[in-house]
Amino acid sequence: MSKVIPLPDDPRVMDMAYVDQAIEPEEMRNFHSSLSAEEAELAKKFWEAVKSDFRFNEYLRGCLNCGVCTSGCPAAKFYDYGPREMIQYMMRDAADKIWEFTNKKVWACVQCYTCSMRCPFNNEIAGLIMLLREYAVQFGLPSAKEILAPYRRVLYTVITTGNQVTPNMIQPDAFPDWGPQAVEESKNMDVYRKAVPVDLLQRTDIGWQSSLQTAVELMTIFIESGAMDSIKKVDEDLYEMIMDIYEERKQQLEEIREKWEKGELNEDELPDNWMDL
Repeated sequence: MSKVIPLPDDPRVMDMAYVDQAIEPEEMRNFHSSLSAEEAELAKKFWEAVKSDFRFNEYLRGCLNCGVCTSGCPAAKFYDYGPREMIQYMMRDAADKIWEFTNKKVWACVQCYTCSMRCPFNNEIAGLIMLLREYAVQFGLPSAKEILAPYRRVLYTVITTGNQVTPNMIQPDAFPDWGPQAVEESKNMDVYRKAVPVDLLQRTDIGWQSSLQTAVELMTIFIESGAMDSIKKVDEDLYEMIMDIYEERKQQLEEIREKWEKGELNEDELPDNWMDL
């Protein structure tokens, strides 16, 4: 006579996402993977850090496994990626799968928020993806370093000048996704920019110039907010470059202030902007 094994009340025991259907502790199920012992330990720490974020419990409410999020996802149509996959891993506390998902797939998301808008459980799915990305940077994961490498010039420009993409950055090698038209645009950029009626937008080296004090304040915000600490973990060379510029500008500003307070600063010594120094 066959023996009937009683199943636990937990509905996850029959989750068809598992390859092997059997009764065993959930934590054992979640670590049926090819991760080494060191990777598995790091995966646990990563997942615990994500779950400890105050936004996590606000963003993750539940899952019907309906697939509406993935069916409307533009990235899922072209990549081996789907929001539902991530949500299911999170609901199961599958630290190893979340680790693999973060390292291989989470960067495919285009942040269109279609998944969040369509979710019947009102999960903030795009927010959860951003959490994984943020902590990927915090942990200095290889995937974060690789994906951010092409944007180091953009980060440099934003932090040091307040501009995002300057006109002279529109080059075919910098923006290959813009297509062959970018080549023609870059050849005649000086002419195009001079034709723009707004005076500030005629520049080709930079969109606008900030005063020295504004530039120092801007960079101070990035430092105090922890943004520079995050950059250090994924691109230490960029971090050192920006910090050197910051210290130099800060010193210049302090010297100008000291002369001004002592009444020793001539009007012609006061720079209009930091680029004049």
